Amino acid sequence: MTMTMEEIQEQGRLHYQSIQAAVPVTPPSHLYPKMDEEDAYAIAGEVVRRYLEDGYTVAGKKIGLTSSAMRRLGGIYEPDYGVIFNECCYANEGEVPAAGFVQPAVEAELGFRLKADLTGREITPEDVLRATEYVVPCLELVDVRQRLDVPRKVFDSIADNASFGAFVVGDTPVRPYAIDFGLVGYVYEHNNRQAEVSCGAAVLDHPVKAVAWLANRFREIGQPLRAGEFILSGSAIAMETAAAGDNFRCRYGRLGEVSVNFV
Repeated sequence: MTMTMEEIQEQGRLHYQSIQAAVPVTPPSHLYPKMDEEDAYAIAGEVVRRYLEDGYTVAGKKIGLTSSAMRRLGGIYEPDYGVIFNECCYANEGEVPAAGFVQPAVEAELGFRLKADLTGREITPEDVLRATEYVVPCLELVDVRQRLDVPRKVFDSIADNASFGAFVVGDTPVRPYAIDFGLVGYVYEHNNRQAEVSCGAAVLDHPVKAVAWLANRFREIGQPLRAGEFILSGSAIAMETAAAGDNFRCRYGRLGEVSVNFV
């Protein structure tokens, strides 16, 4: 850790203020060029603490940067992670106020509802499946709340709670052994035009592997994933920026489709 606790707390305050006011903040790496991953997660912890102080309740966790291309671009070798909140969840086909975001974008992924804790020994994909109640398609509404006129590093995304903004949950939950989630197809549309086609295997080779990675990471820091938590397993497509008037839809084959409207 290279930053002082006072600096970390101040950055946490500024980032949470950015979330609430929907105004961009200067990326912390621009102010503290020597900041490291430990600093970034400490700032994110301050952001989460302020959410909780304001009455938000934790829904679960998210994994980000699951694309190897995005990690290479950021110069890192593993994904990042953050905390998601129940109050930031929207119904399928719902309307989301664009003014509540700074620089929103949309990703498509699967959500895992846990029915058992993921604790103890090294957690495997099979452990994840046994601990999962159901899997459901989702859209994650990412929000880049830092200025884009100065260079950003991956530490900046981590500090901003992995750029979590909100999420939209689909209507078609399936049991964990019903299908191979690595073979689920994604047909992603932006304003009724196809933007990308992908599949679950684009997420760390398999979405269940991504959840296992996340479970092990939280186990290592003494905060294991618990029964009842909802886990966003990472996007299989490149995020598309959003603005008022935009519609996003992803079709997941037999898992149905999820859409959101920015208003």
